[in-house]
Amino acid sequence: MSNEGGNSDLHGKYWKCPDYVLNCLSNAVKTYESINKDGKQTEGYKRAKGILENNNIEYKHLKRIKNWFDKFDGNHDDMEYRLNGGKTMNNWIDSTLNRETAAIKGPKKIKMETGLTNQFLKSHTKDNSKINKNSLKANLPKLHKDIKGQTWRGKPVYEEIERIKSLIIYENKK
Repeated sequence: MSNEGGNSDLHGKYWKCPDYVLNCLSNAVKTYESINKDGKQTEGYKRAKGILENNNIEYKHLKRIKNWFDKFDGNHDDMEYRLNGGKTMNNWIDSTLNRETAAIKGPKKIKMETGLTNQFLKSHTKDNSKINKNSLKANLPKLHKDIKGQTWRGKPVYEEIERIKSLIIYENKK
């Protein structure tokens, strides 16, 4: 299942990070701190510390980490990879996002299969604050003085008008 594009129903939602993922992050942070004596931070260190402090990850952070793993093209022994949780975090994020997305799509798909309208589209609400007197005014098409000439030149609207006129005349003669 693809997680591309995100899901608006998941925005703002948080997940408790499982202990096995926290242990993996904790080990990576401890290793990093023991070898990093110059104080220069590597990508992923601050995020790992934040996850360890909160034990929760918001949807947008799950998506960001997933994107990082999807684009990562380095060695799995790299400190950046380990500070992002490594294969353990990658697998947990993939399974979590897939499970949560399926939980939202499943009922919508069932409703569609039973004949309800497309459940994946949000209902549109009109912004009535922008409606004014001029926006409600009906505009009539401009008729030029040369209606016969326009009809002769093949204007289809005017041809229909002529047919309707002839039908009215025919009905009135009965």
